[in-house]
Amino acid sequence: MLSDQMLIELGAQVIADEEYDGHDWEGIALVIQIEPRQRLFGYMYLPGGDWTVACPALDGVLDKALALAEAMRADGRGAWKACLLRISRAGMRLAVEFEAEDPARWNITPGNLSQRVEELRPLIP
Repeated sequence: MLSDQMLIELGAQVIADEEYDGHDWEGIALVIQIEPRQRLFGYMYLPGGDWTVACPALDGVLDKALALAEAMRADGRGAWKACLLRISRAGMRLAVEFEAEDPARWNITPGNLSQRVEELRPLIP
């Protein structure tokens, strides 16, 4: 399906972004919201367990995500409002979750930051 290929391309675009290129990271978590507003937020997980805020360039990733959402609808997979990409460097594994009902599902607040960053952490062998 076209949407499967587009998802792989989206993951490749994220890890090729200058935000991550040249850094020693073990995992990346990126939340892409397309409704009710378009935005990205994410984290880069470092060896030893530390993490830092890290997001790729908005325009390219958002354009690819919007095209993916449209292709998924065309493939009969349904609409989504937000998605969570988790990338593990070991084996270059990509896991994705889509949220159709609650676009705020993965939102970060000052009160949930520590908990949410750990919830979003990719499985790192």
